[in-house]
Amino acid sequence: MSKFKLPPISPLAGTTLPNFLRVLAGNKPGFKHLLKVGLTFILVAISTPFHWFEHLIFKKKQRSVELAKAPVFIIGHWRSGTTFLHNLLTTDPEAGYVTTYQSVYPNNLKSKFIFKNFMRSLMPGERPGDGMKINVDYPQEDEYALSNITHQSFYHFFYFPSNYYLLYKKYVRFNGLSDREKEKWKGLFKEMAGKALVNTKGERLILKNPVNTGRILTLLEIFPHAKFIFLIRNPVIVYLSTKKFFTELFPTLNLEIFSNEEISHMILDLYVMLLNDYLSDKKLCHEHNLIEIRYEHLKDRPLSELEKIYSKLSIGEYNELEPVFSQYLESQNGHRKNGYKISRKELTRVVNKLNFAMEQWHYTVPAELEIYDD
Repeated sequence: MSKFKLPPISPLAGTTLPNFLRVLAGNKPGFKHLLKVGLTFILVAISTPFHWFEHLIFKKKQRSVELAKAPVFIIGHWRSGTTFLHNLLTTDPEAGYVTTYQSVYPNNLKSKFIFKNFMRSLMPGERPGDGMKINVDYPQEDEYALSNITHQSFYHFFYFPSNYYLLYKKYVRFNGLSDREKEKWKGLFKEMAGKALVNTKGERLILKNPVNTGRILTLLEIFPHAKFIFLIRNPVIVYLSTKKFFTELFPTLNLEIFSNEEISHMILDLYVMLLNDYLSDKKLCHEHNLIEIRYEHLKDRPLSELEKIYSKLSIGEYNELEPVFSQYLESQNGHRKNGYKISRKELTRVVNKLNFAMEQWHYTVPAELEIYDD
């Protein structure tokens, strides 16, 4: 039984009232989720005056923010080691990033003295799936922040997962959006990035977001010199790890009924879409601005892989930062690893679906995987 529990308040508590209503529009929250919707609405209404304050005060300051150094985007499917690498790279004193607080309250950075303590009192100390420590000041995925800024975010699938395919096509691949809608999204993304730099007093933006794996071309339109670090891990383990993560997380976020079987099918669909779109788009990325890292190598020899990243992407002096990275790695020695088991029937379905990636990156079914008959 998962220990990961959230109070009956949605992370949408950090959004604006128009966005809250837009996310709910056309969707029907389940009866058992109506209390959560109601409490969240009250919190959004209470924070609305602070949103106006943010707009007036922060807007002027943010116009002066320039991304003088090319941003770094950590991409790859969920559970591929992106969080581990993000936490490592953001120990660089020059790093700017979206904090966990900004990911929930992107519209309340100037009033964080109020909302930060409120958030701290409610959030758990560990995330589901792997028990990694979480904190309001730790680095977090920018897609969470984006989902509380605009309805044009894939992460609204956490609330209404039955919409995952439509959300992916519209807000990851931008299919069916007008030029004006896409330009608006790009403007909001750049504004969020600027806020992250101001909030963390960073010089180089380092963002981690699995969804950006399918957005390389659009991100290059915003940041032509952007750097990308793509992480790949054994697809079978990624599927099982994502399944564990989502089945523990979804009940705390969903506003509709979505079964574990539906979660499994969704994971496979998203994996295929994300990785195929990445393979297609990476051809248009300058070779010196993209590096592929195997998760297994990153875990076994992290300092060596970090040196490779800094050298290939030219993002700083690795030798000066190695002591900082080493100190962080020593603090993570107690992190636990999960073991996995799978039925032979499910494994066959997974391998058939993800075989293209296994062949592309030369993976086989892990020898340590526990396989049982149905």
